[in-house]
Amino acid sequence: MDDLTLHIAPGERVLLAGASGSGKSTVLTALAGLLDPTGGDLTGTVTAPSRPGERGLLLQNPVHALVGETVGRDTAFGPENIGADHAGIQHRVTRALRAASVDVGARDRCLDASGGQQQRIALAGALALAPGALLLDEPTSMLDAEAAARVRTAVLEAVHGRTLVVAEHRVGPWLPHVDRLVVLGPQAHVVADGPPAELLASQRHLLLEAGLRLPPAEGGDGTAVESADDAGTTGASATPGGVATADTVGGPDMVGGPEAIGGPDTVGGLDRPVGAAGPDGAVRSDEVLSLRGLSVAVRGSRGPRRAPRPALLTDLDLGVCPGELVAVTGPSGSGKTSLLRVVLGVDGARGGTITGPGAGRIAWVPQDPEHSFVAPTVLAEATASPRATDPDHARALLSAAGLEHLERASPYALSGGEQRRLAVVAALAERPALLVLDEPTVGLDAHRFDALLGLLATARKDGCAVLAASHDPELVARADHVLDLTRHRSEAAAGRSEAPGTGADPTSVDTTIGRARLAHRAPAVLLNPLTACLIGAFAAIGSFAVDTWQIGLVAILPTLLLAPLATRTVRGTLLRSSPVLLSAAGLLWSTALLSAAPSLSPEAWLLGVKEALRILAFVLPGVLVLGCMDPTALGDALGGRLRLPGRVVAASVGGLVRVGHIGRQWDVIMTARRLRGLGATRSWRHPVRTLTSTVTVLFSATFALLVDVLRAASWQALAMDARGFAGVEHRTWALPSTFGRADVIGVLVAVVLLALPWAARWATGG
Repeated sequence: MDDLTLHIAPGERVLLAGASGSGKSTVLTALAGLLDPTGGDLTGTVTAPSRPGERGLLLQNPVHALVGETVGRDTAFGPENIGADHAGIQHRVTRALRAASVDVGARDRCLDASGGQQQRIALAGALALAPGALLLDEPTSMLDAEAAARVRTAVLEAVHGRTLVVAEHRVGPWLPHVDRLVVLGPQAHVVADGPPAELLASQRHLLLEAGLRLPPAEGGDGTAVESADDAGTTGASATPGGVATADTVGGPDMVGGPEAIGGPDTVGGLDRPVGAAGPDGAVRSDEVLSLRGLSVAVRGSRGPRRAPRPALLTDLDLGVCPGELVAVTGPSGSGKTSLLRVVLGVDGARGGTITGPGAGRIAWVPQDPEHSFVAPTVLAEATASPRATDPDHARALLSAAGLEHLERASPYALSGGEQRRLAVVAALAERPALLVLDEPTVGLDAHRFDALLGLLATARKDGCAVLAASHDPELVARADHVLDLTRHRSEAAAGRSEAPGTGADPTSVDTTIGRARLAHRAPAVLLNPLTACLIGAFAAIGSFAVDTWQIGLVAILPTLLLAPLATRTVRGTLLRSSPVLLSAAGLLWSTALLSAAPSLSPEAWLLGVKEALRILAFVLPGVLVLGCMDPTALGDALGGRLRLPGRVVAASVGGLVRVGHIGRQWDVIMTARRLRGLGATRSWRHPVRTLTSTVTVLFSATFALLVDVLRAASWQALAMDARGFAGVEHRTWALPSTFGRADVIGVLVAVVLLALPWAARWATGG
């Protein structure tokens, strides 16, 4: 950003537009008074907010803005920062959740909400401080049309009497609701500024050059030709005349153009042959991918007694031929990503049949392209897969993507649009038969959108089929066929969606702040976090009494007997305990091998058992009880009860809240590496090679996760500062940290874990 002068009047509604990298996010950060003075050479002046939270800032990705475990605690974060009392916090939370039309309860977990719900939760967090201005950074770019409309409605209903500044690429839906359109060029230079209607009429060509994705121009009779973007609909294929049609092809789920059966459909100057289906949707002989009667299960859930997981999608029929582009659409939470995981072979189908390319003939680009990066330079990234055997082909793809001048740059140093094109280039360098894309156009301006479509067009001419999950109406309009998942959602899917009628009435949801509502509860959840910490500390002290394997058994026995009380799920408990168990096993083996007793003798093994039991008694109780702890309850205890510094406690809680999201990120990163042929090599005949390969993959994935976590942490810090965290002096806590009957039992357990090993040692004369 260089030499920007911008004045916004109170109550004005401004749409801030421009190409990717033009500085829209930086301008919003400056307007919020949150520019980091160490991030560059800062000159000039910005009118600072007069109080914390006066200018509410919403980020593009709502996950980055979440700072609380539950909806209520996330909304309460701002009022806590200004020192409001319990009653005042609850009043502000209730009012904000109602104003933002949040249709999930205050005790529901934020990470379990859909994308549209999370964006409205973030809006409620800003409204809880009664801002005079709302600053929104592409608030609907990651949402489907229905969810985006709900967020827009919530924003417009909440903005009465406030100043509004919205940064967006796709300006059409916002134009009727703003007074002023400001278009930014390179370095945030203002290239156009005025009433939207006047700019669209007189400077449309300039706006298109600036990268805006505009609604259709008005026709000769003065009426606008409606586009899929303006209508908020999907499932139509664009034709040369600009008319949206939906002729059935290959079964009830596949939508194509008017000439889809047996003829070409021409869009944007590209001839795209569409294979005709046989009678009753029969399989076409040249299909790259075939789904017949496919059912997809809900991820991460299982019925009682290991019954099959409940269905998310049912009765899916689809055939994809070489060179075709098929778009998968549906509301947020409808199962687009779950279907892609089944197509990729990551997850199994719940029922039906699926036939796809063989191993190594399918490539995938995740929604966040950084999750797939493995190499230090752009050129190395394009040729990183062992299947990318032709460097000349990779260089040609980089040239077609406009990235040839960045061959030696780091993939992590590229802009968002450049990263997305690089990820597609790396996938196409493998010459796949099927390319699978997850929301490939999120955050792309018109120029970068066209560049991405150009890459896909080249690949399709070479016979590569493309399956893209997307809510972008412009991409859907370019597709040969559209698979709308709305028709295939089971009741489980309908309950998670943003479709009309499936969410709760925002005026009837419970807005009372409380502990997280969990599907699996363990009695240890009732413990005050301080009691849980006491159990872990006393158990650690008691473990120092272990000097024989017999006392070790006595020390660990209470933990084993009481473990079910701290077990929410067996799988989760085993995962949390696995590092401890592996450490104990390693200590057992190394002691038996290297102790003063004869190597691997009975005496050596008993010494190893003693050391293993000691480490288990030291760590395992704390792992079990702390695994049941609510991060925000821990913050209440440390800040509200022990009076530790509020900023340190709140920042730590914010980091703990994100831990649940890290597991999902790790899964995507590892999946991307396996699908690129870069997973660990496993061979019992070559253990050294297996170990080396595993360590290399884990190091690469850990680095990618670290980059992602650090960037997310910087965004979360910005979101926290926008809600008054930067200048907090006296911080309060939404809920008191109380003790109950469960804590009495917890203290008794802690005393037993401390005293029992020492009593056993005294009884044996130790």
